[in-house]
Amino acid sequence: MAHSPPAMFSAARIAAIRKSKGYSQEVLAEHSGVSLRTIQRVEQGDTVPRGHTLQALAAALGVSLEDFCSEPQLLPTPPSHAPREPAPAAAALRADPQFLQLLNLSALSLLIFPLLNVVVPLLLWRARRHHILHVAEVGSRVLGFQLLWQVGCFFAYLLLAFGNWVAAHYQRPVFAGGFVALFVLSYVLNVTVVAYYARRLRQGRLDVYPVGL
Repeated sequence: MAHSPPAMFSAARIAAIRKSKGYSQEVLAEHSGVSLRTIQRVEQGDTVPRGHTLQALAAALGVSLEDFCSEPQLLPTPPSHAPREPAPAAAALRADPQFLQLLNLSALSLLIFPLLNVVVPLLLWRARRHHILHVAEVGSRVLGFQLLWQVGCFFAYLLLAFGNWVAAHYQRPVFAGGFVALFVLSYVLNVTVVAYYARRLRQGRLDVYPVGL
């Protein structure tokens, strides 16, 4: 039987406890099995979570259901003589701004070989998203943009090829250098965007890229 939510359930306390543990919403979603959208709605107060949802969140955060009430202290300190339970390993996320920069700049590997701009950030993201603070969300945004860039380039080349075919069919001039120009412009765009967000990361700003996975 599912337990009902605590009587004094506070959405703000879940967010506060999550942040005190060093979790992003994405990491909490992965470790609790609760969808990211549900966590966002719970923390915004848009929905009252069911008992099993609260239990999953409490287990992932290493707290009891009572800690989600508005009255108790955030994380009560046990008496010195009481045995301390080990904190979940995933809670010890460490800050590493240099790795966030590396994660972003790794997309420039497309200058070495196409598709490396997706493969290299993906490998770095998967290797460190549970260990370094903000890697989960920054990596998701880096990958989201690079995948969007790949898809955009594919359709741009396809459209250019179709345009050349139509021009040739109706005996119109064909822009022979179109593919080279599109290649150069698309790469310049990607490098410029990566450099722009690298500067924002150096300023400590995490609102990078407009899209994410």
